[in-house]
Amino acid sequence: MRTYATSGIVLRRIDLGEKDRILTVYTRKHGKLSAVAKGSRRPGSKLGGASEPFTYSNMLLAVGRELDVLTQAEVRESFPNVKSDIVRIAYGVYTLELVDHFTETREPNSDLFDTLLSTMYILESGTDPEITARYFEIQLLTLLGYEPHFDACLRCGRQPNREHIAFSPSLGGIVCMKCSDPPGDAIIVPGAAASYVLALRRVGPHKLKDMSVPKGARRDLAQMLKQHIRHRLENDLKSTEFIRAISAFEPNGS
Repeated sequence: MRTYATSGIVLRRIDLGEKDRILTVYTRKHGKLSAVAKGSRRPGSKLGGASEPFTYSNMLLAVGRELDVLTQAEVRESFPNVKSDIVRIAYGVYTLELVDHFTETREPNSDLFDTLLSTMYILESGTDPEITARYFEIQLLTLLGYEPHFDACLRCGRQPNREHIAFSPSLGGIVCMKCSDPPGDAIIVPGAAASYVLALRRVGPHKLKDMSVPKGARRDLAQMLKQHIRHRLENDLKSTEFIRAISAFEPNGS
């Protein structure tokens, strides 16, 4: 049976029978793939830790007839700080779900893998999970060719300023309020919202922890990017409801 080695991050898992799991893994060399982790549910299994979502491992897999088989795994990072905090878990799950839904099987994208891994380390470091999620959304959309355009009005080319702007998910960008009526799906936000999107696109991962975004701008960013992603995927992600429910119980939740 042919084997191959790769590094990968577990996106999700489902139980198979009484002892096994089927893993969805995003790998650097092979993109997204599914593999059986045989015996991973047994107490003391050597594959148990490596079959947990969020876990980053060096993996050895055997090519199977329908599903590949995870035969060995060396855990490189399990992200314990993410797994120990319900808010970080929620945003972490959301990050993994974005990758799962935006990627096809066996289509490698090393830049996306590196960005996902970097984002997991950012969450682990204690950086604001909400801002980290906005950062990852923008990076993922840019890497996959779905980048929302906030640099200038799509109709007249004017750059946004302090006046309000209209973000249209169907157009994939902003329209200034001087260009006749905004599109029917437009979300009206202050022009400053565009500057935060541009800042998140350009900021280095190590600088993200120093970025301050006021509450109103956070709300605008979340709404615009959620609708942009929903338009591309044609459905809502399950983890967004999880985040909404948790946010309702946070001291500053809306």
